[in-house]
Amino acid sequence: MKFEHVLLGFVAMRPCTGYDLKRWLNSEMGRMIRLRTQQSQIYRTLGRMSADGWIDHTVEHNEGRPDSKVYRVTAAGERELRARLAEPYVPSPDFGDPEFLIRYTFAIFLTPEEQIALVRAELDARRAQAERFRAREIREEPWLPGVDRARMTRILDHVHDYKGRTLDTHVRWLEETLAELTR
Repeated sequence: MKFEHVLLGFVAMRPCTGYDLKRWLNSEMGRMIRLRTQQSQIYRTLGRMSADGWIDHTVEHNEGRPDSKVYRVTAAGERELRARLAEPYVPSPDFGDPEFLIRYTFAIFLTPEEQIALVRAELDARRAQAERFRAREIREEPWLPGVDRARMTRILDHVHDYKGRTLDTHVRWLEETLAELTR
């Protein structure tokens, strides 16, 4: 999802300043979806979104501090966000890609049926991925002289185990979430 749509989603959920957006992106939740940015990028993007008519702002006067622009979504911005979220979700080959979590964060703008379809699409893709992951082919690598082959093989096994467990946890969460949504 494009950065401006991420900001649009947050502004659509609540009026906020550029500083509020940066604070959210720096929070634990924001870091989990891996959106690193500079304050200047946020303000440039808000300026473009305003020029496109997706958001507008009011100015709040702050005693002893600079004034704040408080951004709110417009009807055009809400239509843009809903149109973006309505686009078919195609799961990334990398389950660590933030697209699913970003879309799920904005599921409040989807119908319950669309929210369920989003989770099902991710679950189906991750189950298939887990199956392929478990059937991996282990081959002899042409390590450079001096690389302890047995130790290197064990290290790669550890990494594979970690990724497999992480994928399994993601699948379990998707299954639990889908069960809750379909009750």
